[in-house]
Amino acid sequence: MTEVLDDAAVDRELATRDGWSRSGSSLTRTWQFKGFGGAMQFANVIAWIANQSGHHPDIAVHDYNRVTVTSTTHDVGGITEHDFALIGRIDDRTREF
Repeated sequence: MTEVLDDAAVDRELATRDGWSRSGSSLTRTWQFKGFGGAMQFANVIAWIANQSGHHPDIAVHDYNRVTVTSTTHDVGGITEHDFALIGRIDDRTREF
């Protein structure tokens, strides 16, 4: 079973990630787009990545042109290596946005 990372490990990993922050026991990031279509296209890419990864974050499209992704490992109630692996895949795949 995957274990929750301690605060120091989370902080070390976050220091290497642009735009991501901790929100309680989750990792979160918000992107802004020119319009609703771009936000929805981006959200669909995130959904595809999540399905391929088998790790499913919360994806919120809000304020017309913003997407917020929040990742936690629900099974253990905190941030794990699975969350950092997922946000790494998200970052790699979404740089063109």
